[in-house]
Formats: sequence, structure tokens, C-alpha cells
Amino acid sequence: MPEPKITQPPPPREAIRRPRPGGMLPDVAETEDDPVVTVVCAPAGFGKTTLVSNWADDVRRAAGPGSVVWVNVDGADNDLPVFFSGVLAAFNRARAGQPAGQVPEPRRTGRDFVALLAEAVNRRQERVWLVLDDFHQLREPNAQQVVDVLLRRMPRNLRLVICGRVDPPVGLHRLRIAGRLREIRAGDLAFSRAETAEAIALHGIRLSEEHLDRLVSLTGGWPAAIRLAAQALRGSRDPAGTLDSFVETDRAVSEYLTGEVLSPLSEDERGFLRRLSVSDRVRPELAIALTGREDAAAVLESLARSTSLIARSGADGDRYRMHPFLRTYLRADLRRRLPTLLADLHRIAAGWFAEHGEPASAVAHAAGARDDELSARLVAEHGLALVLAGELATLRRLAATLSARARSEAEAGLVLTLADLAAGDRATAEMRLSGLTEAVRNTQSERVRDLDLIVRTHWARLSGRVVPAMDDLGGRIERIVDPDLLIFALINRGTVLFWIGDHQAAGRDLSWALRLATAHDFDHASLHCLGHLAGVASVDSDYPRMRRMADEALRFAERRGLTDNPAAGFAYTASAGAAYQFLEHEHSRDLARRALQVLGTSNDRVVEMYAVSYEAAIDFEWGADPHAALVRMRRLWATVSRQDFVPPTLVAHMATIEQRMALRLGRPDWAAEAERRASAWLGEYGEAQLLRARMHAHYGRVTAARALLDKVTKGRVRCLVVSTRIEAHLLAAVLAERAHDGRSANLEVRAAIELAEPRRALRPFYDAGQEIRQLLVPQLGRLGRLDPFVEEVLEAIPPAPAGVTAELTPREVQLLRELPSLATIEEIASSLYVSVNTVKTHLRNVYRKLGVTSRRDAVIAARERGLL
Repeated sequence: MPEPKITQPPPPREAIRRPRPGGMLPDVAETEDDPVVTVVCAPAGFGKTTLVSNWADDVRRAAGPGSVVWVNVDGADNDLPVFFSGVLAAFNRARAGQPAGQVPEPRRTGRDFVALLAEAVNRRQERVWLVLDDFHQLREPNAQQVVDVLLRRMPRNLRLVICGRVDPPVGLHRLRIAGRLREIRAGDLAFSRAETAEAIALHGIRLSEEHLDRLVSLTGGWPAAIRLAAQALRGSRDPAGTLDSFVETDRAVSEYLTGEVLSPLSEDERGFLRRLSVSDRVRPELAIALTGREDAAAVLESLARSTSLIARSGADGDRYRMHPFLRTYLRADLRRRLPTLLADLHRIAAGWFAEHGEPASAVAHAAGARDDELSARLVAEHGLALVLAGELATLRRLAATLSARARSEAEAGLVLTLADLAAGDRATAEMRLSGLTEAVRNTQSERVRDLDLIVRTHWARLSGRVVPAMDDLGGRIERIVDPDLLIFALINRGTVLFWIGDHQAAGRDLSWALRLATAHDFDHASLHCLGHLAGVASVDSDYPRMRRMADEALRFAERRGLTDNPAAGFAYTASAGAAYQFLEHEHSRDLARRALQVLGTSNDRVVEMYAVSYEAAIDFEWGADPHAALVRMRRLWATVSRQDFVPPTLVAHMATIEQRMALRLGRPDWAAEAERRASAWLGEYGEAQLLRARMHAHYGRVTAARALLDKVTKGRVRCLVVSTRIEAHLLAAVLAERAHDGRSANLEVRAAIELAEPRRALRPFYDAGQEIRQLLVPQLGRLGRLDPFVEEVLEAIPPAPAGVTAELTPREVQLLRELPSLATIEEIASSLYVSVNTVKTHLRNVYRKLGVTSRRDAVIAARERGLL
């Protein structure tokens, strides 16, 4: 018996050692009740032999060198004496630890072979594992029947491991029912993303995350395909181009697939698979339409059993899915051989999917067919639903295949414009929209006119010019009967109403749109509604509800695979806002940055402004350069013109943050600019009164400040957000305490707590700092149900904060800027036209507020905090 026949093959070069998949290979310590047969079944190149070989080495180390018997099955084993001899020779070799030599030919019956094998096994007291590798080579029924007999009369100490490319045609069903069968399939052997990266790294290849995702998608974890890709990528300067083309152009791919995978198939079977390669998932009915064969279902099932490269998929197993690497090759082969047939097959598939209620697949195949008439019809009929469902990439790929004439058709062009807007590509949308002006003007279709209004409203909302378009939409929305158009109209009107401050009406529209979108499984639309309903909760400063709804939106995005979709932008932003109010600084910054990542550069302007503002506010407080954070926020507002619409609630939230940042950095001029800008946007709302009061307080004009605050705290002016009233009460308390009016200070603090406690509004107290903490400490234990909230506030405001304990006055800032010089106290007093004692008083206040005790430390602390 030749040694290679019964010798375990060596591992391939550049192989990665993998853990046993899910612990499914046998273990030395298994009991009598554990499975007695293990089947490892996968197409060529899935690493079956490598995996089992590594396992065999582990078993030999644990149980002895003769514990695993290995037989490499080949075509000669279809002759029963050869097969018998090989197996018995392997056992003799394992027992003696010597070359097999000549083995007498056993009698030719399966029972006799099993008896001889049982005798060989029973001569050993310990368990032995028999590996039959490449079992698919055993095709003769007589040879297969011998193994079937062995399965029914398995010796007690024998365990069998069968490796092959197809299910062994032996009686496994009995073992499966009895729980004595262990099965490892291609899905278990496929490389994970991490293993794929490790495998190509052995070839010296490092890919970006995007390119690695593309490789994983293309190869489906097929180890042989990954190795072929690594060889193609070696030395490539264009990984994206290589990944897009190597399956079609690389000779090694063609030789491997034709020689190892497709060669056992007949020409009819290969042609059958080529026709099916146009679609990633195929139902038997679609297979009949594509191939013209009434027996297509039977052929599919036969190929699934015989190749393992086609598998059932779908919740009900009613579809078949070809391996993506093989499908890519076959489709490229079809394109080379019969390009006209490929287009025809795409056209057939598009019609079939449209007829069977799968518009996304229909549109994808229409793009492959490059049929303008078919494409325009499908976009007009199903495009809105696809945008609402989030199938934006599918529509935009189709748009790239259309002729200029097809793109200029009103209804299809408007739908594609909506897809661009929803994907965050406002520049393309604006170009497309400008080319549709004449077609829309000449239309007689009410549906097209409604669609045009919705598109322009959507664009206006994203670009910040919302009011005129919204007025037009409000007059038509009630008579829209098309459900897809109605959902879009409600989303646009609800979002605009939210921005302009009509939050009850916004909540009604968005909730209505959410119900309709949920009923139609429009995930993209549902996510938008969920995120913006969380924003509606922020107006009442109901931060726990805001967080719950934002988290619900993000969980929905995760379940539906939309975490990177622009529609998730406001959900991330709302969650960032709640985290900011709860003083979860790192979490808030991460969420704000995530929002900016998914929004892109040209999507929702308002959401972008919220996200940038929260990120800057967190960086100001906890980043390395607070001055840069404030500059970033100022630059954001510098990009907004008076012609742009900015939601009043956005101004109300962010102007107070910006002003506080400016005052803490000793820039009262910037703080005053924030107040003037907000007053211009808001008019006489309570937020403007609070900002003015804060400026008066900063300059020591306490009476004027308290008069303005009185309007807010007594409800004589309307506030856009409840947090404004909380901040007003807190500032009023601080000013009362400074005026030695303890009773008023305590009343104001109590009023602030009453408003803040049900909303868990920690941020206003934290920002008010030590002076509020000192007012809260004596009240702890006297507030009944409010005490737990006060405890949380006191825990959030440390007794000795690391940052500036109070805002510096303008004179203190002026003095601080003199400290880095070598001037003496007397010289500084002279330059500021004040007495030496006045300078010393200001200097003591500066030291106290910076938490230092010397001039040198004050300069260092001021530079760390961006004050110098």
C-alpha cells in the first residue's frame, strides 16, 4: 500500500490555525453517548482537510500516535479490494507504528470487511478515530454500501470522520435522528472577517476596512477564494479595482473554478448555473423563467445536494442562493460569452420580481438590463416606496445606467432626486432638480405636481429654507391619497413644524407618518420619525423620555441594518443631547461624532448644527483646547445667514451654551455677540431675556439682571424650552445670594429643583457651579421627594472642581493677561489706572477662581484652560 494513501497530508503553506468550529469536532474525552460519526462537508477549498488534520494532531498528542487512522480516498477505492486494503493497512500501520507493507486482500463482502475492521479495532483497548478524507471520490454503490454497513455495525471503540465535497450517500439519517451524528458545513468552515484579514496578512496584504468588507462580501469566507484574492492583490496599487475585476480577469480564478468546482458538472448543468447567476437568490419559479426548464426545481435541488455551492435560503427555505464568488465568476463568464442574453435575463428577472412584489430586486435587475423604458416605469411605480424603505443605493445605481432622456422624465427624475436627498447627496439632487423644471412645468399629472412639491419641500428642509415650501405643502397635504406620497408629505411637514416650534402638530404628523411607515415596512421613514419624535421630547426638556425614544430609534436602526444611514443622524444627535444633559460627557461626544459620520457633508443642515454644537460643548469642557472648541462653534454660526431658517429651539439650546463658554474664557465680547445673534433670531422670548441678564450679571449690573430674570421666572415671557426657566431660577438664586437675600435665593433654588427633578435636568446645576452647590447643601434633607435628585446634583458637582470655579469678571480677565509679563504689581496698577490694593483684590479673586496660590501657577492654569 503506497504511503501517501494512508498518510495524513501536511498543512498548506501560509495556513492559519483555526479553533474547532463551535467545538463541533470530536473531543478525546467524549463519552459513549456522544456522536460516533462526524461529517465535514463543503466545496473544494474550504479547508476541510486542514481543519481535520490540525484536529488529528491534537488528538494524537492527547491520546497517543496511533489514535487517529487516516485514509486518503481516491478513484481507485471504487474497487472494493483496494478500499478494504487501504483502510486495514492504515489500521495496521497505526498499531505497529511501521510502514504498512503488503496487506492480504480481504474477502469481498461488506460484512467481512466490517468484521476484519472490528477485529483490528478491538485488538486495541483505547478509542480510535478513522478519517476518510475526500470521501466524494467513492462513487460506486457497492463501495458506498460497505460504509453504510460499517455505520450500522460500528465497533464500540471506533469513531468515524468523513470529509468530502458532498453529503455521503450512506445512511446518515438514522444517526441524525438518534443524535449520534455531528455535521460541519461550509457555513461553519467559512472564514470570519477577522480570519479573512489574518489570511491575507500572511500574504503581506493589508486592506482598509472598506476594502476588507468588499473582500468578505465577495468571497463569502471561502478560504480558497480568499487565497486567490490575496494573490491578485499582491503588488496591486488599486485594491478596489482589483477586487472588482480579478474574478473576471484572473486566470488562476478561472483555472481553479473550472478545474476543481465546475468540472464534475455536465455542460447542461453549467449552462443552468450561468443563467441563474444573474440573481443572488432564486425561487424555483424564477429559475423556470430564467432557464425555460420546467424541471428547474428538481435541478436546483440536485445541484444543492451534489455541489454544496447552492444552498437553500430564506425564512421558509423557499429560495436558493449560489455562493457569491462562484456567482460572480459565472455572471462574468456569461457576459463574455453572451452579453445580449445577460441583458435579456436581467429583463426577465426584473419583470418577475416586479410581478411578485419585490421592487428592490426588480429595479436592481432593470439596471442590469439597461432598459430605459423598463427602468423609468419601475422607478415611477415603486421608487417612492424604495426611498421610504431605505433602498437608496439600488435606485442610485439604476440612475447611473439611464440615458439623459430617461433621467429627464418628470416622475422618474423627481423620485431619483428624492433618493439623492435621502442619501445625503444634495449637490447631485440640486443638479437633477434643475434639469426637471421644464418637464414638471408642462405636466398635467396631479401626482407629479404633488411629488414636485414634496421634493422641493424636502430640499428646502435640508438646506434651511423651509417656510415658503411648507406653506404650499400645508394646503395640499390633506387631499393626497397615495400612501407613499402621504408619508413623505407628513414627514416633511412634521419635521418642519418641529423646527419652527409647533411641537404638538409636529408630534401628530410624525406619529401618523410612523404608523403608516411601520405598516408598510418602510424602515428608512420609520427611523426618521422615531429620531425626530425624540427631538420633540427635548422641547419640554423631558430628557429621560428623549433618551428612551432616541435609544428606541437606534435599536431599530441596529435591527434593520441602518446604523450608518443618514436617517439615523438625528437619533444619534438626540441621544447625544440627552447624554449631555445627564453629564455623560464621553458618551455624548461619541454620539455627536457618530451623527456627523452618518450625515455626511451635505445632508440635514439643522441636524448637523446640533451635532457640531454638542461636540464643541463637550470638547470645551473636557478636551485639550477649550478655545478651539469655542472657535469651532462660532464658525458654525458664522456660516448661517439671515436668509437661512434656523429652528428657534436650536438657537435656544445652543446660544446659552456658547455664551457660557465665552464668559468662562474671558471673552465677554463674544458672549455679547451670541446674545445679540440669539435676540435677532428669537425676538423677546425668555431665552433672549436670560442671555441679556447673564451679560448684566457679568458686568455687575445686578438690579438690571434680576429684573430681566423676573420676567422669565414669573412666566411673563414665553420660553421655547423648559431648561431656560431652570437656568433663570438658578441665576436668580445666585444673584439673590450675592445680595444677601437668602430667602429669595432658597425660593429660586426650590423652583429650579421642582422643574428639573421630573426631567432629570442635571446640566443647568452643573453649569451654575459652586455657588449653587453651596445653596443646595443646607437644603438637603428638607425637600422630601426632591432629596434624591438633589443628592444626584451634589454628587455631580464636586466640592473642588477641576475647572474654573466661576466666571472671571472683565477686570479680572484684564489683570490675568498682564500676569505673564515681568511687570510688578505696582506697574500693573499704573497701566490699568487703579490702585495697588484694587489689583491685589482682583488677584486674590483670580487665584481663588483658578484654584491656585501663585502668579506662576495662575499663568499655567489659565493657559491650560484657554484663558491665555
